[in-house]
Amino acid sequence: MNISSEIIFTSMIQALISKYGVMLTSKDCAEALGISTRTLDERRKAAIDCPEFIEAKKGIIFPVQNVVYYQIEKSKQCIKVNY
Repeated sequence: MNISSEIIFTSMIQALISKYGVMLTSKDCAEALGISTRTLDERRKAAIDCPEFIEAKKGIIFPVQNVVYYQIEKSKQCIKVNY
């Protein structure tokens, strides 16, 4: 089963927007990625292995498309298993 990356990207964006809106807080982003907020903050401060973000007046926000792009790129790094 090979689904095009455009369809995956669009469906992931729609799912995250329906749950969180177009901008995610650190808490929302960590939940979407399945990691703790502390891990996300440590990665963000070290500028390694985290989605691109915006420093706003009230804190850090993650645009939903950056989070989805990050997830897709990470999934390309996973080990492929033949069934």
